[in-house]
Amino acid sequence: MAEELAAATIGVIALAVLLSALIVLYAPILPAASWARVMSESLACAAPGVVAWLVLGPIMSTSLRLIMMPSLALLGGICCYLVTLVARSAGAPFGRSLAYSAIWAIGVFVPTAIRTFEPFDATSPFGLSPIDHGGALVMSVAVGAGMLAVLFVERKTLIRGPRMLVPIPLGAVALTAVVASWIVWLVGAEFAVDDVVGLILVNGMVSAVAGACGWIAVQWIGHGVISLKSLAGGLVSGLIAVTAGAPLFTPVSAAVAGLIAGAVASVFTVRRGSPLGNLLRFLVNTHLLGGGLGVVSLGVLATGSGFLFTGQTTIFQDQALSVIATASYSFVVSSGCWWLLSKVGRRELIVSAPVLAEK
Repeated sequence: MAEELAAATIGVIALAVLLSALIVLYAPILPAASWARVMSESLACAAPGVVAWLVLGPIMSTSLRLIMMPSLALLGGICCYLVTLVARSAGAPFGRSLAYSAIWAIGVFVPTAIRTFEPFDATSPFGLSPIDHGGALVMSVAVGAGMLAVLFVERKTLIRGPRMLVPIPLGAVALTAVVASWIVWLVGAEFAVDDVVGLILVNGMVSAVAGACGWIAVQWIGHGVISLKSLAGGLVSGLIAVTAGAPLFTPVSAAVAGLIAGAVASVFTVRRGSPLGNLLRFLVNTHLLGGGLGVVSLGVLATGSGFLFTGQTTIFQDQALSVIATASYSFVVSSGCWWLLSKVGRRELIVSAPVLAEK
């Protein structure tokens, strides 16, 4: 019990640090504002994920242990912060972003997280039982699809203008904190101190480095230039790729998964002369593509159970269908939710215009 509590505490601390570091690292995506405003609004957008899980998680889950609840609540906060980034980048009113976060937390995060962390429950949709150690399906696939939904709805109204400036030293510190805390979370997600902790640490570091190599190689070949953003994109892609299977990869297969995720995300992200577009594609592609590839790769590379070890495609099919089902569900719910919120917001502006004119 003491070891489980220690692992759960490690997970909570790691996720709290990860949220803070991501707020700094992803700040250049947001319109220019004071740091106090960016931090307060980011934490406010994260709050619905924490509250929704603490209220609904224990009610809706059937077998999740109580010791897992604080970590999963913070994971919900990170997911809700991430899924609102595109909306906030597009210049959406803070109230609309907050409402989107709350609805997404209830409609997407809670049910997806339950299916992710108790996948063998008899009520699992479509009979799928995905393998997902660190929550890649909800933290990356569902979040990436939610970002894509907002980008799809707002594609004609994205604002252009100054973005937050993050000094290079501060960005480097934030990136280091993201990598370290993400890997520590993967250790905490074991919810036990056992003999796979060392393997998780090695696989996390190997996949992150491989992701950076894949991203940088593709960008250098295609565009002849790299930057701190290239390194950040690759490291995050590699971390996302290993999240689902940190204790189930060998270091070699973790490197392969990270390398592929970084290279593919780079191919679909980097474009010439489109700084804001690159930032938005970075968000969507690193999470949606990196997470999807990481989950699916387990069906091929998972030690002892993947296709390369057994010659069976059952796990691969479950992993692939789980990614498709999760992304589709999140995209449909997210796009419908954001479209309705956008319509309500525009109607309020139209109704208030004559009143302002009369004054």
